Amino acid sequence: DEGRSPKRISGDDAQGMVNAFRKVKLLSPPTDCLSPIEDLLIKKGLSKAIDSRFASTITRNPKVTQGNPFQIEVGLVFGGDLSADGPIEVLRFANRVPLMYQQGGCLLTKALEAVDWKRYGLDHPGGKGIPKGPAAVLIHLASTNVQFTSEAKEAVSDNEEVFEEIRLAMLEVGRGLKGHLKKSSQRKKAREKFELINIILPEISKKSSEILSRDEPDLAPIITRIMDAVFCEEEMGWDDEKGLATCSITIYNYTARARAYTILAKWPEGDGTAISDNPLGGAKQAKGLWAWRLDTLNPGTATTIHFGVSGLRKGEWSDAEIFYRGNGEVIGASKIDEKLLDELRKSEALEAAEAELEQPKETISQLKERAEDSEASQARPLVEGQTSLFGDFTTKDGMEVDE
Repeated sequence: DEGRSPKRISGDDAQGMVNAFRKVKLLSPPTDCLSPIEDLLIKKGLSKAIDSRFASTITRNPKVTQGNPFQIEVGLVFGGDLSADGPIEVLRFANRVPLMYQQGGCLLTKALEAVDWKRYGLDHPGGKGIPKGPAAVLIHLASTNVQFTSEAKEAVSDNEEVFEEIRLAMLEVGRGLKGHLKKSSQRKKAREKFELINIILPEISKKSSEILSRDEPDLAPIITRIMDAVFCEEEMGWDDEKGLATCSITIYNYTARARAYTILAKWPEGDGTAISDNPLGGAKQAKGLWAWRLDTLNPGTATTIHFGVSGLRKGEWSDAEIFYRGNGEVIGASKIDEKLLDELRKSEALEAAEAELEQPKETISQLKERAEDSEASQARPLVEGQTSLFGDFTTKDGMEVDE
């Protein structure tokens, strides 16, 4: 009701309008006024400062709070030389400036403490405070107007929108850590089982053959039947000659029947980086996600996917996240979430549409000028010996004649 006086709006009506505003899909704020660190630099910085076995980073899409755009970035490293007994290390940044004091009263720390880290593999007694474990977390808030608790600018003040964005970013890196720990545990158990079988079975076969005076049987089909699993192992490297970061993904089929999978790998796609040295080809699924289809993987065999990424420096890419699509579990890889992949594609399409809308349009004067230039070029006379659609023409006394 446009004629309704604001004085007559009740509290419920006002809350309803606020909720409706939040549901409206608005264009993302421009990011050229923000200064994010970016995933690669976060991962590279953390890996240099802290010797770890796993690194995960996430950059959230820009949001708006109180009319000011902001963006959250989170990086997490796990394992290596980090102490497992004490609290995890928390690194707080605001517009690339480290916050050294008042950690307990900072919004960035409060958002970290609000996550139940026990679900993701860290020790979190009572679900309160900073979790314990061999990990370090970097939190970066980029904004045009960072609200601090005091003039000393040592801690970020409370803000509901910023708090929720940090919490969601924590959940994402937490899921990555959980997947890493699960994958490591599965690989360890499978490797122990495989080594045990390869030690015991040959001895049993040898002794039995001696007792029965028979030749030793082929143990490969038997080992395959006992293992009954598909394994995935990736190996990261660096090609000095070509200047490429390399990744090799090997799939082992220790099952009794042939398998078919689509293997997907996350890679650091960005400005200046590209997939290269990729013999199996494959296809792009989404930004930073490449896929290869393996139509037939016979029992007891293995196949290797090898590819390189150009545009990176040595050490900038040290960990690849592997997914699969197909029937049956692949130890060492995660099953791709198709719904999440669809959402990612929709988000990329929306960003592309927004970028197209933001491109400057030609004004009427520019269109008129371009049309005049086109007419002038069409009216230009043919020079001597010039060929047209109707044959060869030559100019004679300023007139065009057919030879």
